[in-house]
Amino acid sequence: MKRVLFVFDRVAHYHRELFKMLEKELGENGIELHLLSGQTSDNAVGRIGVKESVIAYESKYGFKEYRIGTYVFRKQTGVLEKIDEIKPGIVVNMCHVGNATHWKTVSLKKQLGFKLVAWQCGYEYHPGKLKGFLLDRFIPHYDYHLAYHSNARDYALSHRARADQITVMHNTINEEKIATLPKAEARALVVGKHPEIGGRKIILFVGAVLAEKRIEVILQALDIMQRKDAVLVLVGDGEHLPVIRQLCAERDDVVITGSIVEGVGPYFDAAEMYVLPGTGGLGINEAMAHRLPIVSGFADGSADDLVIDGENGFRLRKNTPEELAEKMVTILDDSEMAQSMGERSREMITGKFAFREFINRIVTELTRLAQ
Repeated sequence: MKRVLFVFDRVAHYHRELFKMLEKELGENGIELHLLSGQTSDNAVGRIGVKESVIAYESKYGFKEYRIGTYVFRKQTGVLEKIDEIKPGIVVNMCHVGNATHWKTVSLKKQLGFKLVAWQCGYEYHPGKLKGFLLDRFIPHYDYHLAYHSNARDYALSHRARADQITVMHNTINEEKIATLPKAEARALVVGKHPEIGGRKIILFVGAVLAEKRIEVILQALDIMQRKDAVLVLVGDGEHLPVIRQLCAERDDVVITGSIVEGVGPYFDAAEMYVLPGTGGLGINEAMAHRLPIVSGFADGSADDLVIDGENGFRLRKNTPEELAEKMVTILDDSEMAQSMGERSREMITGKFAFREFINRIVTELTRLAQ
């Protein structure tokens, strides 16, 4: 049987459906799915992986990240040995130029003869000449790219990938598994847990609380707005949360819930909009499944595909507190427009950007490459 091996830094809770579905559908095509997932320390916060295995052929490996200035270096322990043991026909990894194991995987590819596929996010937090120089010499070693979005495709092309080596898969979550509640019912649940919300309209952020999320921009926008009828509800945790808590210590227009994974749905259903001025991506998809207008910056690049300005939300161009305040006020003050935008979000996430289409694109290309 042919084998495909995914090597992920971490398998997050939203990856469970992805790998279970790929295991089933690749298996129907005569392909055995294997997964190597990084294991982080027990006290990690923010972007963390699940501890349990999600598919039959899954192994854990040691994973660490090191930040030096604006660069992130990743260390993977035992990955090359597992590739040699499994002997897959295809290896899919995250194509990180700052990961020595990924460079070594390129060399191992030449020895073992497998095809190397990038799970291509296509986003650099801190681009520069040195990183660009390295990427121009790194990315051409990949045989194919499964690109998160259109910007990820353009990123790969800019670093010497060929157009016929790329499929835009439109990375997403399984919207079919998302249960929604009527707004009044959802509000009752959320306000019951956080009575300080009262009757105020909810502006929602859900995600890892990291510096690159630019949550400070939301706080500055709230200061500009000076709205007594609105409150920011911030759901998540991460290494930047202590900074945000300190900034909000004297505020009464921010409610910080901490991390919520199971049971986060009512927060989306109770909100007026989802806001993301910094990096991210899948939070947008989840908000769209809950019929919310989206106000987003570049995110991880996916916003250019997912947010159609004036249709299902607003795409921030200047990404300033003033611009964000203007867009949030527009939604708060026009409930009919907000509802229309929310319905358009739902149409999009159940159409072209649906999980079923996402899986189909991946299975089609991996099956073709495995021949």
